[in-house]
Amino acid sequence: MPGVVGRSIPRIDAVGKVTGQALYASDYYLPDMLHLKLVRSTQGHACVSRVDTSALEGLTDVYVFTAKDVPVNSFGQILKDQPVLADERVRFFGEPVAVVAAKSRKLAIEYSQLVKVKYQPLTVVEEPEQALQQEAPQIHTEGNLLQHFAFQKGNSESALDKSELILEDTFTTPVVDHAYLEPEAGVSFLDEAGVLNIIAGTQNPFYDQQEIARCLGIPKEKIRVRTANIGGGFGGKDGNTVQLYLALATWQTGLPARLVFDREESLVASYKRHAARVWVRLGFSKEGLITTYQGKIYYDTGAYAALGPAVLGLGVEHAAGPYVIPNVQIDGYLCYTNKPPASAMRGFGAPQTAFATETLLNRAAKQLQLDPVKLRLKNALSKGAEGSLGQPMNHSVGLKEALTLLEKSPLWQERLQPNDPDIGYGMAAGFLSCGMGKGIEDKAKVEIQKLPDGIYEVRIGTVEIGQGSNTAFAQLAAQALGVSLQEIRVIMGDTALTYDSGSTAASRTSYISGNALLSAVADLKRQEELGEVYPKGVGEAVFPEVKEVNLGIGLPHSMYTFIAQAAKVKVNRRTGEVKLLQVFAVTEAGKIINPMALEGQIQGGVAMGAGYALLEQIGFVSGLPKQINLSTYLLPTSLDLPEIETAVVEEYEESGPMGLKGAAEVGTVVIAPAIVAAINEVIPLPINKLPISREQIAGYQAV
Repeated sequence: MPGVVGRSIPRIDAVGKVTGQALYASDYYLPDMLHLKLVRSTQGHACVSRVDTSALEGLTDVYVFTAKDVPVNSFGQILKDQPVLADERVRFFGEPVAVVAAKSRKLAIEYSQLVKVKYQPLTVVEEPEQALQQEAPQIHTEGNLLQHFAFQKGNSESALDKSELILEDTFTTPVVDHAYLEPEAGVSFLDEAGVLNIIAGTQNPFYDQQEIARCLGIPKEKIRVRTANIGGGFGGKDGNTVQLYLALATWQTGLPARLVFDREESLVASYKRHAARVWVRLGFSKEGLITTYQGKIYYDTGAYAALGPAVLGLGVEHAAGPYVIPNVQIDGYLCYTNKPPASAMRGFGAPQTAFATETLLNRAAKQLQLDPVKLRLKNALSKGAEGSLGQPMNHSVGLKEALTLLEKSPLWQERLQPNDPDIGYGMAAGFLSCGMGKGIEDKAKVEIQKLPDGIYEVRIGTVEIGQGSNTAFAQLAAQALGVSLQEIRVIMGDTALTYDSGSTAASRTSYISGNALLSAVADLKRQEELGEVYPKGVGEAVFPEVKEVNLGIGLPHSMYTFIAQAAKVKVNRRTGEVKLLQVFAVTEAGKIINPMALEGQIQGGVAMGAGYALLEQIGFVSGLPKQINLSTYLLPTSLDLPEIETAVVEEYEESGPMGLKGAAEVGTVVIAPAIVAAINEVIPLPINKLPISREQIAGYQAV
């Protein structure tokens, strides 16, 4: 039987999705269920004087819940600093204050409008620089600086004195929304055994189970969380969205409940990408070697911590890029502001710092009269080299090979030919870590069982969120067992049927759960050899850690995926419009299990990064968001996106399951600076702010 690993296999859930048989969280309707509506803050920062629910008293078809109904009114993955329902204070516009439950969505909306909240407005803190001022209002009693990270290697000041070229600048990126197709959604009910069931679009059902138990005082064994098909996650569903509110309503009333955010709620109040302000100074020798990196990085984590400390850590870790740099000095600051909590989003802090460093590298290439690919080849990491934080590259590193392939590509060679003066070509290189990082528990446990019908059932605690990991696991299992894909069934993300394997995040899922799966297959085979008719194998895996360097929780990582990307654009000098014409992306992610799936991941990452570069942002005025729907929050459509050609460099990763590494996020990291570089081939305009402004480009001509 031919192997299935390394082949482009259609997704095993494709038929159900294209025929409408697959159920997403928002598709569930239960008999006699309650419809929930959150009462949200209308202030960006205020004390809450009173939550008046008296207008609902005496009504028999409505329930209302406030902070007093939550036994432990705080949650959060790193810090428990966010209330389930705001009590004495609201810290961002749209923060939940109460939950209204009624027999229809229409009634829930109507009744929610009868809940009156009295506020005493406070001064709004909108930017990290403002938050750090001594006279700034304190958003939390501990202060507005949530985290400061400082790192130094070598002597950057001495290295600058000896550098041939020194460049520095400040770059800013905005608040960005995940804008998934399906907003946050879920249902809840009590089963016949009295177990609270939650079915939701979530990236971490076991975290949800633990948080519900802690906040509501419910025994963990009385809670089951299942993941529905998810219409997009990208990090935004890694944390509480609807789960605690559903649990509260059903546990208090005994009735099923449903909560689906509308698009405005999702845009106004869901998790976001961190806005950033990044100052970078780079030094170069006359040959083009990077002598030093200095950076000051400010990330805006919004009103609550969420995964902010980890995001800042990753931003700092990736700030200097995938290059050998002997002298590094970085200061990173994570600040509270009165905005929605910023948390995980595809790239997890790396795109913000990559925009700054890669843009400055492209400027350096012009001044040093070097091809930007060759400049990177001179400095690129290779196996055995040392990363910017001193971490050893002990895993597969195919960056130089990726750069070489990009350099030879038709797209990059085309730039050497006579061309339309309004067309420009640009490139950038990047990397992204895999796994949770040093000091954070990062393990998986997987079960596989042969059933009486001959099917092998794989049970994995991580989640299929659209990335195709269920298909990859089916391929790995089929290959290891020597059976067909049709003989494999994959169950994922169910606290009653699978083991806790952590969050579906950090480009870790296929690697860590894949290793545990292969261990489970080996266990099953041993049982078969002992004569078991329906053997069941269990396997565990732990993500490797860096032993040589310890920089605090989560830093550094032991493994990275690498990418080189080129972009072709056409600039309308009169209107400032930028048309993205073509993208070429080369990825090194170990052995590719499913080339078609990887291509989809990279193309999706490019699409998201292009939106980030050219269109997307949420602005704020006095704490109020300016973009509250998809008519003002602009997203790229199929008409805005070009041909996206992908290629791979396969470098077998010895520690990975059949050689693979994670690749779901890396495609997003550096497409923005590649687009900026392409624009700069047409007009030499310093672009330091995303999204790229049409007005700035058109205005340049008038100078």
